[in-house]
Amino acid sequence: MNQQFLVNYVIISPVRNEEKYLEKTIQSVLNQTILPQEYIIVDDGSTDKTPEIIEKYVSQHKWIRTCNKPKGQHRPGAGVVEAFYSGFQIIENNSWNFVIKLDGDLSFEKDYFEKQLTEFKNNPKLGMTSGVTYQPTPNGLIMDKMPEDHVRGAAKMYRRSCFDQIGGMQRVLGWDTIDELKAQQSGWETRSYKQLILIHYKPIGIKQTNLFKRELMAGNRHYYLGYHPIFAILRDFYRMLQKPYIIAGFLNFLGFIKAYISRKERIERSLIKLLRKKQLARLTFRRNFW
Repeated sequence: MNQQFLVNYVIISPVRNEEKYLEKTIQSVLNQTILPQEYIIVDDGSTDKTPEIIEKYVSQHKWIRTCNKPKGQHRPGAGVVEAFYSGFQIIENNSWNFVIKLDGDLSFEKDYFEKQLTEFKNNPKLGMTSGVTYQPTPNGLIMDKMPEDHVRGAAKMYRRSCFDQIGGMQRVLGWDTIDELKAQQSGWETRSYKQLILIHYKPIGIKQTNLFKRELMAGNRHYYLGYHPIFAILRDFYRMLQKPYIIAGFLNFLGFIKAYISRKERIERSLIKLLRKKQLARLTFRRNFW
């Protein structure tokens, strides 16, 4: 593989109160067989020891840098994108070909990024990729099941030409679905690889500890993205079968209905049409679903 192709990537990590796991993520990056040109860690208003951990590694490695997101109220979904762009704006070497949005609560193998870059090299139509998130449990790692063309928002790697064509990441709730749909609409392939293991120490939803707010917001997001009504109802029913039983699925449904009654804005119609087509394919088992 062409070495110049391999090394030409940057990582941006928006982090907030990640003192428990951040060093696992940083050590995973440091141990990579192919190091990034730059690794920018953005402190998004942490109130724990996260800033001290960041400064420790910034002082040891010139290619690791940091910045603080401008003060303001953190907005779920949109806030992490705003923090990402705070880091994106200070990239020094503009020759990068790939950019990665990486959460601060992950760990992965030393050849994780090298293997992703190999996939990009072998497939010019590949626009964005990730590994697959696995939750650590007393009984071992449990894989988060998602369609194989869904790229995990916790660790998205974008080809620059794809990133530019779709207009980057949108500062809205549901950004990680929107950029995926835009890429597919523009002819790019998106893919996650289950052999590339991302150990996710804080599962989706844990970061927002207010149950009612979290689940209502999930329902609102589903409306905003234009979920097919049948898919939304079945998903909420499935959510009722998960902890916390009944209440989470009910709140998802309530959030969806409240947004529907309010006639809140949605993403553009062409993206909704594409999303619903994919959801119906899932319901009729016409998609590869892990």
